Order: sequence, then C-alpha cells, then structure tokens
Amino acid sequence: MRVGKRIAAALLCLLLCQGTALAADSGGTETWSRTEGDGSYVTIRVEAEEDLDWADSRYLAVRYADTGEPVALSSEYQDGYLFATVPAEEADRPLEVFSGDGFDWTDLDYPTEPTGTNNLQIRGIIQGDEAGRLNKDGTLTRAQAFAIMVRLLSLEPAGDPGYADVSPSDWYYDTVSAARAAGIAAADERFRPNDPVTRAEFTVMLARAMETIGWLEIPEEGDCSALDLADTDDVPDWALGAYMALSGLCTVTYRETGEVVEGSPVLEQLAEPGLAVTRAEMIEFVYNVLRWLPVYPTEAAIELGFDEEMPVIDGSTSTYSYTTSLYGALFSNWVRHPQYPESHSKSHESYERLINGEVDVLFAATKASQELEALAEEQGVELEYIPIAYDAMVFFTNAENSITGLTSEQIQDIYVRNAYDNWSEVGGPDAALLPYCRNTDSGSHALMERYFLEDGALSLSDEILQGNVSLAMSSALTDVAQALSLDPPAYAIGYSVYAYYEAYQNMMGDVTDNTLHLLAVDGVLPTDETIADGSYPLSGYNYVVFRSDEPEDSPARRLADFMVSDAGQQVVSSAGFLTLPE
Repeated sequence: MRVGKRIAAALLCLLLCQGTALAADSGGTETWSRTEGDGSYVTIRVEAEEDLDWADSRYLAVRYADTGEPVALSSEYQDGYLFATVPAEEADRPLEVFSGDGFDWTDLDYPTEPTGTNNLQIRGIIQGDEAGRLNKDGTLTRAQAFAIMVRLLSLEPAGDPGYADVSPSDWYYDTVSAARAAGIAAADERFRPNDPVTRAEFTVMLARAMETIGWLEIPEEGDCSALDLADTDDVPDWALGAYMALSGLCTVTYRETGEVVEGSPVLEQLAEPGLAVTRAEMIEFVYNVLRWLPVYPTEAAIELGFDEEMPVIDGSTSTYSYTTSLYGALFSNWVRHPQYPESHSKSHESYERLINGEVDVLFAATKASQELEALAEEQGVELEYIPIAYDAMVFFTNAENSITGLTSEQIQDIYVRNAYDNWSEVGGPDAALLPYCRNTDSGSHALMERYFLEDGALSLSDEILQGNVSLAMSSALTDVAQALSLDPPAYAIGYSVYAYYEAYQNMMGDVTDNTLHLLAVDGVLPTDETIADGSYPLSGYNYVVFRSDEPEDSPARRLADFMVSDAGQQVVSSAGFLTLPE
C-alpha cells in the first residue's frame, strides 16, 4: 500500500495543486488503457471537457480522485482527453482531470520562467523553496535530480539506502531510499547528495527513467553522427546511448559558427556534457521529454484498432507523404511510433516486399509493372488495388524554355526513338534538347510503360538510358534544373508525378533560381482541375495496395477503408494529393 505517500501527496496538493476537477473517468467500459514496457506502468485515457482552447487547457493535469495526488506523467490536453501513466498497481484507482493554478514564483517574472515550469509544478514534479523561489539559475544537486526521477516514476522508499552520507534526518532520505530500491541509484559507499549533476549525468538519469516506463530503449551502440552536435566527441561513452535515445530533446548550448546566411548568423549546437545542469535547464528538458516522447493514439486510431496494431506500410518515394500524414492523424508524437517508417522503399522494391509478405500494405502511385505482376503470379499472390486519390504523370523543362507543351507522339519519339536533338524540331526555341529518364525499376518508369511504352512492348532509347538516368525522385527534378545552359542554349526534359513535382518544386524555388515549368500534353496543362476531371490525358489514381488474401478485418483492409472515408480523404489532402470526388 502507498498510504503514507497518499497522505503526503494530498497535503502537497492542497498547498500547490489546488484546482477544479473537470471530469472523471472511473474505469467504465469506454476507458482506454495501454500497458507500457514490461507491464510496470499503465497509461489511461481520462475524459475532460471537449473543445477547450489553449487558455483553458494550458494548466490541465490528472490526479487521483480519492486523494487529490497529481499524476506526474500526465499528457497535455488532446481533443477532450488527457493521458495519465501510473504504476500498474495503481491502475484501478479513479482518475480525474483538474485545472491547476499557475504558481506565483517570487523570483520570476513572466515570460522569463523556463518553459513548462507551472505545468511541472502542478503535476507535483518540481517545487520551490520555502520562500516560493524557483532559483532557476541554481545548479541541480544529485539529491534534487534523484528527487525528480522518484516523482516521475512514483517510487516508494524501502528503508535504509545504505549510504554513509545519508541519514534519516535528511530531507532526501526517502528519495535516496526509493532510488536505491529501484536500482536507479548506484550501490556505492557514498551517495554524494550535494554534488552538482552534469548535463551528461542528468541525460542518462532521465533516459533511464523513460526506459523504466517503457517509452524508449537506450541503444548500446549506434551512429552518433545523427546527434547533430558540434562536440559529440566530448560526450562520454557511458552517456552516448542516452543522448541518442533522447536525440532532439537534450539540453544544448547554441553558438555562432561565424557564417551568415541571408543576413542571419548560422548556429551550431553544443552538448557541453560536463557543465552542471541548472534548474531551468532541468525543467525545460523534463517538460520537452514528457511532451515529445510518449506516443498517444487519437480517437480515430482507437476506433480503427490501430492503437493495438498498425499495418506495416511501404510505398514509393512520391507517396511517403501519405504515411507521414496518416501517422500524424492517428498519433501524437507519431515520428516516435515504433512502426513509423523513416522512409519508403522505391516503387519496385516496395512491391517486391508486399509480394514477399514483408509488408502489409503499400501507398502506390501506379499499379505494379508487368515484371512485378509476373513475380506475384509466380508466387501465387494476387494484388488488390483501392483508389484513394488522383495524381498524374507530368513532364517538365527549364523555366527559361519558351515551349509550353508537347503531344503524346512527340514524347514517345523523344524517349523511345531519341528522334530530336533540338527543341525547334518540336515547336520550341533553337536550343539543344536533353532528355532525362528514370531508372527502369522506379514507379515513374512504370507510368512511362503505361502511357508511352505500350505496357512494356517498347523500350526507352539506349542512348538516353546510357547517359541521362535520374536515380531518385528528387534528382529527376534537380538533374533537369542543373542541365540548363544559356550559352549555347540547352534545355532538359524530365518526368515525375504531379503531387511530388508540386511539393518539391516549391522547395527548390526557396533554395535555387534553377526552376522548372510543367508542359501541357496534347494541349492540356496538368492542374488540380484537369487531373480531377480527367481531361489531362496522363491522369490516374494513387492506390492502397495489399494482398487479396488479407483477412476481412485485417489492419491492411481497415487502412484502405479509412483512406476512402471523409477522415482518410483529409489525410490525402494533407499529404498534398487530390481527393476523390464526393
């Protein structure tokens, strides 16, 4: 039992966490919960008022309804709910959302308080001194740092911790006892309670606390270059795993490099791992971790069962934005979801993985090529295609090229027969014509097969394949942009899919003057309208693709159903594609 802790917490709540209970969820049939890690902690969704704005929700937290003890691991407000993570043995206690009061720190003036100060105070994680001072610039001691970990993990004391420099009269005695019993304080002869804690030490402590809950795994080794720290070599070996596990959230110092870009100095990040961590740095570090580390499902994810099992997703490069938008619609902090893919395979490889059973579902810009269909048939696999959006194959050239369009026959002559050397031969200016193609196992090439190679009966010109092949979707645009020559004049031509072109061209326009323009095909320019109404001749669909032997209620089929629903079409729109007609 945690009777002593509950009484103390109730008194603490009267002093620091006064507020109004907004709603309670006592464990009814609609209560959502999730077991974390090894089962030692449980996350529970707690109902609050709906449609609260930022001002009304900024100080919401969760507490135990029976004692008023705040739950340290509370989420922020999310569409009518908060999430609370509690020790498994406390999971049956009733929880309620309450609105705390911002604490009036005597040594702080808004907005100089560290980000998250009042939120962490309301949740019972931080406290001021007797005079109500935060002492934000003061360094954190070992005793204070372990007190934060003990509060985060809701740990209980367990008698004499066995350190020569810790006695029952010390304020931190129970903290040290709990930390030692839980194994997060080392079994040394001395605890050294008043020694300052370095940034590296606190990073390790916080990472271990989050690993204890089950919210991350600390890698034993890995590529630390992704840390983007100018002084990565200064990070001790024993702390590297923690820095990698908390990448993007750790305390850093910013320093000017001496470079200036567009009038602004370029900054680099320094870990400075040996510096003593300040109370302000600790607050912002803990607050960021609690905001950006846990992954919580949205109502849509719960209704679809994706909180329990997501299908394994892959696809072409051009359709990756579907995956990012989908995860963003289903989960908070979705990039940290354990199944979130950091990228898609290319079109050909993703189809191979689907046929081989390595993934459950694809977002595809085109149907499988004849080669892939033959592979599927050979393995006894039938593919099922569900249209979810409009897209189109598009051709583009340098912005300086005055030509506005080509016919389908001219495009076929360019790419199959390499028939033209000069744009003047197809109604353009007197300038060299430089055709670029995609690699033959790309999704863009599958579109080329469909529209211009008579489903594989024809082939791209050997001269083009041997010289001007763009091996990535991005290089399909940059190769054409960089091929521009003004003396003597030479303009390139390339192809891609409309949605990717629009997104990447906008980005290229921010960093280079070598921009492009789309070409009309058979007199029709590709636009949102001409693709949606089908008047642009190279219009088509994007698909969700899965194996036809998927069970009726499998995650893959549920994903396909979701993508054609109103909510799924919002994902399509967010991904930058054209939605299906209503």
